[in-house]
Amino acid sequence: MPRPLVVSCDLSRLKVERPAGPAVYACFVLDLLAGSREVEVTDGRGTRTADVILSLDGRFRAGRGQRTVTAVHDLGHLLERRGYGTGEWLAQHWRVASAVRRSDHLLAPSDAVAFGLGRYLRVPDRRITVLVPQPRPAFRRPPRERVEEVRRGLRLPDRYFLFVGSRARRKNLPLLAEAWRLAAGRLGPDTGLVLAGPGTGGVPGARDLGYVPLDALPALIAGAVAWVNPSLYEGAAIGAMEAMACGTPPLVAGTGAQARAVGTAGLILDPHDPGQWAGAMVAVAADAELRTRLAAGSLKSAAEVREARARWESTLRPALLGAPAAAS
Repeated sequence: MPRPLVVSCDLSRLKVERPAGPAVYACFVLDLLAGSREVEVTDGRGTRTADVILSLDGRFRAGRGQRTVTAVHDLGHLLERRGYGTGEWLAQHWRVASAVRRSDHLLAPSDAVAFGLGRYLRVPDRRITVLVPQPRPAFRRPPRERVEEVRRGLRLPDRYFLFVGSRARRKNLPLLAEAWRLAAGRLGPDTGLVLAGPGTGGVPGARDLGYVPLDALPALIAGAVAWVNPSLYEGAAIGAMEAMACGTPPLVAGTGAQARAVGTAGLILDPHDPGQWAGAMVAVAADAELRTRLAAGSLKSAAEVREARARWESTLRPALLGAPAAAS
């Protein structure tokens, strides 16, 4: 029996104890590798003896003659420069350009990122493997009793819209603030806007919960009228897919990976039109039939993504080896 492929992966730069964004994607990729007897994963200390250096934080890891595979999480700096400060843009561009130039192979969390790598950075398809992350196992529709327990514990209104994410500039919270200003009076006092996630900067009139532990997050999402994310660009649609797995309709911007992932299971909106977002929130809150239809579509789409796990497992090892993947 041939020895397993030794893969070195350093996660020291990622906050895996509170995973979000790249850390969630890293855990997904490592979970795909965990069940394989043909691959042995070591931490960063095993770099010298590894066959492959796997970088899941988006930074190139130099290997002495070793094959290097790097995850590129998003290309928002190339498509929506307004979402980045100058220093942030330069740092992001340097990281991505370095990975593209020096890595043997690249992992992308969506077709949107793969397309951008080819169009803007001239990366040939053979150097890219798309691995679309699945909703984490905890993200399923919880019992109604758990939803009510979390809602009461956090002292939330009976009805609320929910934003989950960081407060980075590209998340486009000023648009959400204006949309909420336009919608709040039409929704009534029993409906609120709730923000969850790390960072500072909020929306006037919204309830800001900060970081919410993973054991409460699915119930928080499931209790929302809709999950909203007006981000100018998302390389992966992890948040939207986890909301859909909880049966909560997503309202997302029609840019990046979110629009394709959501499809007809949610509402896809213009990230520069607060009036459209306000109208969508009012419509979803007022129309029970629309909410039911979107919730059913969300659960179905999330189930289909979970069923694709075997296909992602079959494509990951060839990406690490440098061999072509078998046709699926």
